Amino acid sequence: MPGDDLDDEPSDLDPDAGDDDLELVVGEVHDVPDAELPDVVDVELPDDAIAHVDDEEEVDVVDVVDVVDVVDVVVGPVLPPPVRPQPGRPPSAREEPPPPFAVGERVVLIQNTRPRTGTLIGNYPVGATGRVETVLSQTAIVRFDIAPDTKEVVSFTCLESAEKGGDGVSRG
Repeated sequence: MPGDDLDDEPSDLDPDAGDDDLELVVGEVHDVPDAELPDVVDVELPDDAIAHVDDEEEVDVVDVVDVVDVVDVVVGPVLPPPVRPQPGRPPSAREEPPPPFAVGERVVLIQNTRPRTGTLIGNYPVGATGRVETVLSQTAIVRFDIAPDTKEVVSFTCLESAEKGGDGVSRG
């Protein structure tokens, strides 16, 4: 009948209760030693390594482990990390030719409309002279003689060197 064992003496839960090295105290936190877990390797088995089993036949886990031990683990090629673009100019970038004008060089305006927009370059007539202050990628910042307080950004195609070389040929 249920409850008849209440009069019996309580039995030890652990058959090795005689060991005094472990003591459990209620209300305290105990450190539990870490258990060592076996390394698990994910192995893909070839089709011929797996035995075919009838529906009625039971497969023992030990049999599958034995098959895994027999198969050699094949490691694929190690791939390099993905290539990420580096900041700055790519190595395949086209090199630009050196600028046709140097800083401080005298230039002449040969066209007073901007190539892309067609707008006028200030009020400067064709033939106005000036001095290059800065050379950019496709343009130069020029301070013209007729308006020395104003700087203009002018395309290289609108300028020609006013300085003649020793052979009488203009640079640029």
